[in-house]
Amino acid sequence: MAIQYLKGESLNLHWRSAWCEHSAKTIPSLFQTQAHTLGDATLYHVKREGAFQPISWRQVKADVDALSAGLISRGIQPGDRVAILAENSYEWVLSDLAILHTGAISVTLHFPLTPAQVEEQLRDSEACAIFVSNATQAQKVEAVRQNLPHLKHYFSFVPLSGWTSLGELQEEGRQLLRDKPRVVEEYSESLTWDSLATLIYTSGTTGDSKGVMLSHGNLLASMYASIQVFPPPDRHYVMLNFLPLSHIYARTCDYLVTIGLGVEMAFAESIDTLRDDLQAVRPHAINGVPRFYEKVKERVLEVTQSKPFLRLLGKHARRMGLRRAFGGRLIWAISGGAALDPQVAEFYWEHGVQLYQGYGLTEAAPVIASNNPKENRIGTVGVPFPGVEVRIAEDGELLARGPNIMKGYWRKPEATAEALTPDGWLHTGDVAQIVEDRYIQITDRKKDIFVLAGGKNIAPVAIETALVRNPYIEQAVVYGDKKKFVSALIVPDFYHLDEWAQQRGIHYSSREELIALPEVQEWMRIQIEDALQHFAPYEQVKRFILLPEPFTFEAGDVTITLKMRRARIIERYREQLDALYETERV
Repeated sequence: MAIQYLKGESLNLHWRSAWCEHSAKTIPSLFQTQAHTLGDATLYHVKREGAFQPISWRQVKADVDALSAGLISRGIQPGDRVAILAENSYEWVLSDLAILHTGAISVTLHFPLTPAQVEEQLRDSEACAIFVSNATQAQKVEAVRQNLPHLKHYFSFVPLSGWTSLGELQEEGRQLLRDKPRVVEEYSESLTWDSLATLIYTSGTTGDSKGVMLSHGNLLASMYASIQVFPPPDRHYVMLNFLPLSHIYARTCDYLVTIGLGVEMAFAESIDTLRDDLQAVRPHAINGVPRFYEKVKERVLEVTQSKPFLRLLGKHARRMGLRRAFGGRLIWAISGGAALDPQVAEFYWEHGVQLYQGYGLTEAAPVIASNNPKENRIGTVGVPFPGVEVRIAEDGELLARGPNIMKGYWRKPEATAEALTPDGWLHTGDVAQIVEDRYIQITDRKKDIFVLAGGKNIAPVAIETALVRNPYIEQAVVYGDKKKFVSALIVPDFYHLDEWAQQRGIHYSSREELIALPEVQEWMRIQIEDALQHFAPYEQVKRFILLPEPFTFEAGDVTITLKMRRARIIERYREQLDALYETERV
């Protein structure tokens, strides 16, 4: 009988290394303990005037204490909700730590949100204050502030008319600290392991917005498990953050893990500068999403195949190119947020980079399972994290339980009851199996599996993963519930398609014109057939629609970690998709 239950190793809520030691029950107590111990050591690297500048634990503590006191001087109380709408930055982390030190709840909004989405989340959380990074984000709030009666305080990382700047708020805090030097400590001492720390709104792939309630204990349990599984070899260990801190993946695995380990973290200036930032920082560890690792792989292959000398060097050139792409001293890389193509993982391992796939949900703060240096099997999401139990339900759904599992959805008792069983098991919504009696393999989203008219079950993620391996296909969404065959929406990789068209002397004035050309349609049909050659006949994509623009977060098509919001995409294109089935012959 197949194993249906696994349990991770015991979780150790104590960390000790040659340079620090702690057993924290709240995030403020963790930070203060580390800051006291590490003092003048570097915590962050921030890019200023084109170069990364170090910031010590002592300086960060001074900034956090002043900002926390500033919030207290404005009347922020434990349990209040305070939002952050900003791109990644040192100021983002300061704001989050300051909010948590007051006992308030940090509501982290994804910076690409539209004004309507910002309004929805601020209204639902009843946030009384908000931090923004710049005028662009402030304008989103200004556009809807008349609809937000609970929002009273407006703070900005930079000077803006009508907003209190971070510097001004910190000065208010310093004045309060002169009169009441223990005021921040008194506020943070009221917190416990079970105190609510953050609300993170997630619509996942369904589009239904829900505020995930995570306690200090939930976040710390995931952090302690992470540093237990991926301990640094020594103190001189630098991480590079480029994933959005508003998402739980980077929030825990970059920001909190850095504090817990007592090591250093650099903030990438932007996605556009990431290539240069990798060379400047030369990180020892990074967290990324699968598409990032795919892009790096594609770039290395393009460069090493572009010159005869590099082609002659073969694997050695690819190995050196991959190492240099990450700055030259990478120990390991972690992939999460979506499924990692096994072929991509194999490429990295074959060329000297340890790339480990993990798995989790916002509701699990986030990690449920991960491959790691001791246990790694490509094609799986690894073994349960320390302290985490998993089991396979009768319908194949993966359930998880542990100290990292959320308290529930903010003011949504019905949704909470659907997600959490009375004895604490979280319904992940993913279909999984246990392989080799140890590793977890995710096969699809439970809600995504559909049935053709002939009764055959279709797991769309496997088909889509195979499609996007093809260099001419950037994105794919398959369709066919209760239909006679599988069809798909295909976004071509226009870098390669444009190159192909130019080589053949094909002229066009727009992407729309290009994808409508019969020769392009035929070429893409060949690519689809090639990508799916190992799939069963009933799993083949018989007809497809080429799209001129990619699915984006801004359009509501994908999540912040680039997972497709299938239901929303299909609803938008349903009329065109259904038209593919109007003629009988395929």
